[in-house]
Amino acid sequence: MLRDRADPAVLREAALALLTRYVRVVDDPRRLEEWPELFTADGAYVVVTRENVERGLPVAIVRDDTQERIQDRLTVIREFWGAGGRAEDRHYNEAWPRHLIGPAWAEPAEDGRWRLGAHLAVYLTQPLDGSSRLLCVGCYDDVVEFSAQGPRFRAKTVILDTPVLPDIFVYPL
Repeated sequence: MLRDRADPAVLREAALALLTRYVRVVDDPRRLEEWPELFTADGAYVVVTRENVERGLPVAIVRDDTQERIQDRLTVIREFWGAGGRAEDRHYNEAWPRHLIGPAWAEPAEDGRWRLGAHLAVYLTQPLDGSSRLLCVGCYDDVVEFSAQGPRFRAKTVILDTPVLPDIFVYPL
């Protein structure tokens, strides 16, 4: 395994590179098929409000607790929501996302995994008129595992300071 033979600086850089790849994939709807590959088989993608985290409430906006469920979400995005399909079949207003991330940090956990975090702001630009607006603000609180295939998210948790998203937003945050 990579974690067994690499020094901490190499693992830190690999974890931060995973975050960079994540943002590049989720900001480009043409690359969205790569999104599930960024997770372990038992990886989780969770979007939760800061209020629920602070109050210890388990209620999440999104809770996909395996790579298969993350793949199912991608199928729904592609086939139901119509991303990349005919405009008249879309069930949402198309927008181009732009994630602004930073500062990012990565540190080892006691179990051989790594904790990864960053501040997050997501803007949306409407392709029809070019207007941009803020969708949400929050942070990532992630767990990264290393294997022969490289770093993967064991848990990708998006904690939103924004309690309610102003629109339906189908792409990953």
